[in-house]
Amino acid sequence: MKKIHFFQPLNVIVVLLTMISCSTKSPETNATAKPGASGTVLSLTGKQVISLGIKSSELTKSFMGMSIFANGMIDVPPQNKSYISVPFGGYIRDIKVLDGMRVSKGDVLLVVEHPEIIQLQQDYLEVQGNMEFLKAEMDRQKQLLDKEAGSAKNFQQAKSNWQVAQAKLSGLSIKLEMANVNVSALKNGNIQREQKIRSPFAGVVTKVNTNVGTFADPKDNLLEVIDLQHAHAELTVYEKYLKMLKLNQLVDLTFVDSEEKTTAKIFLIGREIGQDRTFKVHCHFDKLPKEIVPGSYLKAEINTDEMEHIVVPTEAIVNFGGKDMIYVTTDNRHFIPVEIEILSTQGEKSAIQAINEMDFINRKYVSKGAYELLSTMNKEEE
Repeated sequence: MKKIHFFQPLNVIVVLLTMISCSTKSPETNATAKPGASGTVLSLTGKQVISLGIKSSELTKSFMGMSIFANGMIDVPPQNKSYISVPFGGYIRDIKVLDGMRVSKGDVLLVVEHPEIIQLQQDYLEVQGNMEFLKAEMDRQKQLLDKEAGSAKNFQQAKSNWQVAQAKLSGLSIKLEMANVNVSALKNGNIQREQKIRSPFAGVVTKVNTNVGTFADPKDNLLEVIDLQHAHAELTVYEKYLKMLKLNQLVDLTFVDSEEKTTAKIFLIGREIGQDRTFKVHCHFDKLPKEIVPGSYLKAEINTDEMEHIVVPTEAIVNFGGKDMIYVTTDNRHFIPVEIEILSTQGEKSAIQAINEMDFINRKYVSKGAYELLSTMNKEEE
């Protein structure tokens, strides 16, 4: 273990000595409590220190692992979410799925129909039927031109008509594919009244925002399908823990709604600090839970590597005014409660850090008798 040495500015020494001299009493007097720079200064006689079993020790550092606790939820990357809509609108004739159902790639989700889609199919067949004539006319004009029996103008016009029709046919084909019309079947003259909207990938349906008989506009999000294979845990962690995290750290997760437990590893650490001084940590599951639901809340315990911290016995920490405190002293007669933050607790020891490091300068801490001091201080204040 290492003793902690701090640089002591002269003005701090003067203030500390003045504070102690003002609160010191003779050994025969009772305990007194007076306001101090870091909190209430409790002055005890030598007999009281012995009677309460108070022992002070040097603040030391040692290596200790930490558990960082955080809250989070199940999330899915944007590229693995799909909002289902109909490009040209249409009337909803059938809904094949319900919220929460699992689907495979290519499964039918919706059945829609719209007169515009029927007209597109009709236009496609008309252009397709005219293509043979336009191609033959272009070839005929080409032969006449080669024999000097026709004009270049007639050939260019025939060629242009064929190219325009070809472009129109290509555009109609793309529109029909967007509308989920089977173009191969359409080429055989089969006009399809209904269009089947299929799932783009395997996943789960998380939202159903329409009803049978409703007219859907192209801008309407009718369904949402999520690929659960890419689901991960998104945790919200306080800024102060950023330097303690690294990739592939082990994370223990507990689902709030089911108490199911699982493990994960950190694969991405966000660097944007929010207004609440938190950042996002993304974790991949070691094994995807069976009944995973996007948006579910969870609790996380992140296990960090051992780092050097100030370590004190857990019994040295008391709660004073709703805050975690330890008592510090310079002479084992005058005691000041100072606020600390508990970083981790393992067995009978806790890693701590000072809220204000000046509170630890050239001071020992009460390693035994902290609760007795707290009880004495409360009595004096009463």
